[in-house]
Amino acid sequence: MTSGFICEETAHDDSHYHDLQEVYVSASGCNRLFRCERYDRIHILKTLQARYVGNDFYEQALRKEFNIGYQLEHPNICRTLGWEQHSELGRCILLEYIDGITLKEFMEQGKLTRPLACKIVTELCNALHYLHSKQIVHRDLKPSNILITHNGNNVKLIDFSLSDCDDYDILKLPAGTRYYLAPEVLQPDAPLDLRADVYSLGIVLGEMATLLGDKRMAAVSRKCTQRKPERRYSSADEVSAALLAPTVPLRRWLWSSAVVTMLVLLGAGVFYYYSSRPRVFPVYGNVPYSEACRQLLHEERIRRMNVSDTSLFATHQADSLLLMNRLRQALNSEYPLSLQQQSPTYRMVWENVEREAASLFADR
Repeated sequence: MTSGFICEETAHDDSHYHDLQEVYVSASGCNRLFRCERYDRIHILKTLQARYVGNDFYEQALRKEFNIGYQLEHPNICRTLGWEQHSELGRCILLEYIDGITLKEFMEQGKLTRPLACKIVTELCNALHYLHSKQIVHRDLKPSNILITHNGNNVKLIDFSLSDCDDYDILKLPAGTRYYLAPEVLQPDAPLDLRADVYSLGIVLGEMATLLGDKRMAAVSRKCTQRKPERRYSSADEVSAALLAPTVPLRRWLWSSAVVTMLVLLGAGVFYYYSSRPRVFPVYGNVPYSEACRQLLHEERIRRMNVSDTSLFATHQADSLLLMNRLRQALNSEYPLSLQQQSPTYRMVWENVEREAASLFADR
């Protein structure tokens, strides 16, 4: 401990700790935790069990945990406050005291709800994103290493004893709780990969989904726990985004699909009608005309040219009325609707037909 002046060192006084109580001993690991008071505040001391004290490997591992934890400053990660030498316990990590229970206990007590689960997963993903941005992999993510505070139900990620990062050479062996471990972590010389934490997160999500009966959470869990890392979400942010993505109610989705389908079919019908119906009239240059009327007039002209009987002229008026009736019927067949027959185009065509018919009967 120093007062802040360069090169000034003072011996640590154990009397600063009061009410030292052992609160946890790892059954499968090497650590134990003590609750203590210092300067009227509660802290946690993390140290080695007696049989591991002095062992170089475990001493290095404890120091590594301190080095990793000390560089972390995030609201959802338990703070590492210092590195201590205790006369009875040996070297210790001084930790922030969290007033809460583990996520495992939280779920066992029936306190988990869908909104709380989303809050917990979001904060946990934020903490993991922060870790991974520093090239740190937790490697032991599980409900018992996730604390939920009594005040606000906030997440505090704890226990970095198995964590690792790129710039450390010690403790590169497969580590973690087997049930939550990604398959590739068990392979020798497995590279450090943040998607191993995504797999462990998926197992935690699966347990929450089973408890809540939540299909969305179960689907996200299945993608997190794919055996091949490249098939998982590539980051913790993607996990929270997938879980919190807005869902469209089934009834609304079906209604929207029906409306879209109806509009598509209506558009296809209109297109088919206008593309497949016959032309109302052919166009010669810019003047609309009736091909059927043109054909009738042509036939009448040929007939009149081949008939030399003078009686033809006697029936001139009858022939003209008959021809005009046939021309009107032919034009009406091309304009079958009354609205079409009242259109300017129809009148223009009929005027052209009348003009040509009149010129035909004028030729004697």
